[in-house]
Amino acid sequence: MRRFYRFSCGAAMLSALGGCSFQAALDKLVSPERQKELVAIGEGFCTDPAGVKSLLHPEIATSTEEAAPALPRECPEGKATWQLASYNWKTNVTPELKQRQEEVVVVGNSRGKWTTVSLRFYAENDGPLQIAEWNVLGSKTKPPALEFIEQYEAGARTMRIALPVVLLAISGLVFWLVRRHRAKQRGA
Repeated sequence: MRRFYRFSCGAAMLSALGGCSFQAALDKLVSPERQKELVAIGEGFCTDPAGVKSLLHPEIATSTEEAAPALPRECPEGKATWQLASYNWKTNVTPELKQRQEEVVVVGNSRGKWTTVSLRFYAENDGPLQIAEWNVLGSKTKPPALEFIEQYEAGARTMRIALPVVLLAISGLVFWLVRRHRAKQRGA
């Protein structure tokens, strides 16, 4: 019985210590290959808008071509660092229609300029995912998506410390209650 308690407490503590980062959560949602692909597509809106034309839904292709000349002023200059800041997917399956959707936020940064590229991919039945909506927004301040990641990481660090302490306290309480119960039984 003691081995069981030791093992379960140890397993709970190990699980609390591992895999709490934002990137680990993101890796569980979307494969690293797809992450790289999404970041490249987001970066492509700034560096090579014509290169992402094949991914656009036909209904927005013309409007995107018209907006392409204005994109460079929203994008970071020179070599920028890009990262996936948000990912969400949805599916809807009915007997006659299957719909898939991905919503992605990619953020680029260079020389104090931040660029947020928001993309919504959509596909029906077995068709390819195409960009149905997009937005590129440049700013001098850090985007809210990155602030969320920083808050998530700070919370995860706190949980890595607090959760094992709470588990130890609960384990100690259970141990004390079991010993007290056994002592009462022996005395009676």
